[in-house]
Amino acid sequence: MRQLEDFYIAQLQDKHPADIADILQRLPVDEAYPILSQLSHSKAAFTLAEMEKDRLVEFLEILEPTFLASVLQEIPPNEAADLIGELPTSKWRPVLKSLAPEKAAPIRDLLKYPEDSAGGIMTDRFISLNENETVLQSQKRLRGRVELKSEDVSYLYVTNNALNLVGVVSFRDLLFSPPQKSIREIMNPNIKFVRVFDDQEEIARHFQHYHYLGLPVLDRKNQLVGVVKASEVLRVAQEEATEDMQLMVGLSGEERALTPWTKSIRRRLPWLFINLITAFMAAAVIGIFENTIAQWTALAVFLPIIAGQGGNAGMQTLTIVIRDMALGEINPGDGRKALLKELLLSIANGIAIGIVVGIIGYLWKDSFHLGIVAGAAMLLNMVAASLSGVLIPLGLKFFKVDPAMASSIFLTTVTDVAGFFFFLGLGTLALKFFVL
Repeated sequence: MRQLEDFYIAQLQDKHPADIADILQRLPVDEAYPILSQLSHSKAAFTLAEMEKDRLVEFLEILEPTFLASVLQEIPPNEAADLIGELPTSKWRPVLKSLAPEKAAPIRDLLKYPEDSAGGIMTDRFISLNENETVLQSQKRLRGRVELKSEDVSYLYVTNNALNLVGVVSFRDLLFSPPQKSIREIMNPNIKFVRVFDDQEEIARHFQHYHYLGLPVLDRKNQLVGVVKASEVLRVAQEEATEDMQLMVGLSGEERALTPWTKSIRRRLPWLFINLITAFMAAAVIGIFENTIAQWTALAVFLPIIAGQGGNAGMQTLTIVIRDMALGEINPGDGRKALLKELLLSIANGIAIGIVVGIIGYLWKDSFHLGIVAGAAMLLNMVAASLSGVLIPLGLKFFKVDPAMASSIFLTTVTDVAGFFFFLGLGTLALKFFVL
């Protein structure tokens, strides 16, 4: 075992933390931990920051508070807060006690905010200038800030003596303005900002719409406390997209390929049971028309076609609506317009697909009546599916539930139940009024 550890450590020394994280999180924790503990504290810290959330928690839970504290002091406070924020309060408090007070204070401040808020995703690495300083004074002060990185100078924010945000200065203006001018004279007083408790999804929409590089974050006293950067918003957007995609099919929104199976089963099984119940609902509809199927067995062949095509049409609508809702492109008054558009579109698509299905039904089974029943059922089910693709996410949002929450499961229920009911119901009527 020791030789294996030495081999891994030798291999990992020159690798990027993201590559190290990929390797370690594929190993059992008891094998990966000794390797992680022998990396430099800086490399260990950035490796932890690159791990998937489920595996990260496993590592954090077995790390000694003193070791974790020595690792966290190697990274910026916002990244340290993101790491230990995955642990319960009772477990991260000992870690902060092991840190020097000047290191622990900013981390503790960031942990006060929800992880999905502006405060939870902001960084405290930013440049602020005092409005009363001259350009020359500000230039001299910034030259001494050797710890600043290139990404920290996207914007230069201007505050008054009470640390209230009053404007913004471009790096160009600070560099080329006359040295004797005050910062107040060269700043732009019109500045966009967010509050510490603003939702990260709403912030992502602002960045997507206005193409910001960063947005200042203000607390309740209008004091500048941090900056949300575009790079962090990109990560948030990726997480939100992944979460919506998983929620649509009844997953937790946080599962990954390497998530331990014991956690995955707890997240998946409840929704599979719900899906099973909805499947029995569809089966119950078929049971109602058991006699119809017995008399006209050709109907059974078309059941999956009617339901499946309706499901596909509904998923097209559902995907578009959820995407637009996630990006804030659907306003409160747009629901009716979206519903009307999908109604017209589903009728047009339903007629086209229905005609094809009807012709195939007629030619395949040599039955004009089967073609009419199949075509009409296809039209009705595609209309029901498309309308459901709009109404399901809008309805979930009305009840303050994530519009993506298992929406595909609900949609499948509608298309299966409605499709079977329309098709078999029309088949029953055909048997009743026509000699077949």
